[in-house]
Amino acid sequence: MKSNNQKGILLSVLFILMSYFFTRGLYSPFFVLLIALLLLVAFFKEGMRSFAWMVISFFLGNLLLVYMDTFMESFHFPHYSLVMYSQMLLLIPILLISYVIKKFKQEIIFYFQKPILTGKIQLPFNIAFSLSKFFLILCLLSILSIIGTLFVKNEDVRLSAVVFILLFASINALLEEVLWRGIFLPKLITITNPPLGMVVTSIAFGLHTTMFGFSLIISISYMVLGILLGFLTIKFKSIFPSVVVHFSVTTLLLIFGWMVIPIIN
Repeated sequence: MKSNNQKGILLSVLFILMSYFFTRGLYSPFFVLLIALLLLVAFFKEGMRSFAWMVISFFLGNLLLVYMDTFMESFHFPHYSLVMYSQMLLLIPILLISYVIKKFKQEIIFYFQKPILTGKIQLPFNIAFSLSKFFLILCLLSILSIIGTLFVKNEDVRLSAVVFILLFASINALLEEVLWRGIFLPKLITITNPPLGMVVTSIAFGLHTTMFGFSLIISISYMVLGILLGFLTIKFKSIFPSVVVHFSVTTLLLIFGWMVIPIIN
């Protein structure tokens, strides 16, 4: 068991390093690590081997994503179309990873279910809520914060931009939560443990936000957010609460202009 955990930690560190090199365009060290991982696969047992192939397929999918993104830019589509197409391309690594999981005859729907609302959630200062009430409060706060922000920024944001922001944030939140909390998080928990699985997923998640041109501060913010999203996913046994929070945070960042996409310029 200890040996498996050590191998899980090794794979997790390798995943983070590869994410760092890939998202910063340092392809020489990235490909060195990719080749090293391919050589190590033969020495892993099935559980570790499946995760190694998940990582390999994830990065191959992202290489294809980058190529397809560049290819589509050559058609000179409107900015808003290119942004939405770029988001949809995240389906490429998701489908490749899903294929690998199926080939290993493993489950892929562990957190793809309705939130489990029985039980309680303990907050700081001895504050506790039932999961059903907490989920309701979470949804209401998300809706009210977006409405309140739109009211404050009413003169600065056009209706067309608001519609685009909501559509972008919806697709972004759903696809990224499927990938990070729906697929990677449960697998990382299996090969390491829940706290380490949340941390590794959050770091890789934060690093990969920079692929879309966001700043380092946004990347670090998403790493911190990833911890919360991972906690919610594990607590509710579902990605849907994390989708709600992810959607709300992305929407607010875009409305305030702290994160920029072409249609808003």
